[in-house]
Amino acid sequence: MMDERTNVTCGVIRDLLPLYVEGIAGKDSAALVEAHLAGCPACRAAREQLTAPAPAIATRRTEAESFARTLRKARRGIGWRAALIAAAVVVGIFVLRLAATGMLVGFLALDVLTSKVEVDDDPAHYAQYMGADALEPYRDKWGMDETIFPASLDGLDVTAYRMVYYDPWDKQFASYLTVQYDEAGYAAETARLAAYPSTDYVGYYSVTPFPEGTLLAMEADSYQGFVYAIATPDTPQSVTYVELIFCNESFDIDYRDYIPLPYLPPSFEALPQDG
Repeated sequence: MMDERTNVTCGVIRDLLPLYVEGIAGKDSAALVEAHLAGCPACRAAREQLTAPAPAIATRRTEAESFARTLRKARRGIGWRAALIAAAVVVGIFVLRLAATGMLVGFLALDVLTSKVEVDDDPAHYAQYMGADALEPYRDKWGMDETIFPASLDGLDVTAYRMVYYDPWDKQFASYLTVQYDEAGYAAETARLAAYPSTDYVGYYSVTPFPEGTLLAMEADSYQGFVYAIATPDTPQSVTYVELIFCNESFDIDYRDYIPLPYLPPSFEALPQDG
């Protein structure tokens, strides 16, 4: 909406509102905002939202999350030493607010800077990561249905296995399992997977269709990622199960370092946003 008196749009005013509310806008900018607010109910409502008191816990969590994400991106993009310097700068800028957020920010910042990617290549540990009896850190996978994976590896011929977990702030999983079946076992497993209520996936994270006859089952979510099973390329009677579970529209790790490219969805794009 254009203010005909000042020739300024609501978008410009909304950009100035945070400075105006904090009392740090310049004299001319403040006058411009006030003139616009006098005749714009929508922007007045936006100002009221900015000045409304928020619950203390919610405020602390929001500020802590922002701080933690800043550190996470800094570490990922520019390295440990620079990330620590960036952390010190952020602390200096927000020192007054840190007094309000207290220890919560400190713990979250430490978690971001010290989180490590967990990689487990031992199939004997499968039950720790999958199913209702999985260990607590790995049990909740953002509501994604992992029943596409086998319930147990007992009696199965596992030819490849890797479980990858990372939690700098939001849990992320990039894992795969390949099983070689005999003729009867392959028929039974493909029948089980064919009965799975697969969901659409094309277009999520730029994914294009799997080659015909490759995809056996799919659980896809436009925000949380994928759990699926495919006929292992160039290996008869073999099935590969994959999970790519994350949030906030991208991984914080390069999943290509952990999952072979032939097992990834065609054209899948959810690389770290900073690189």
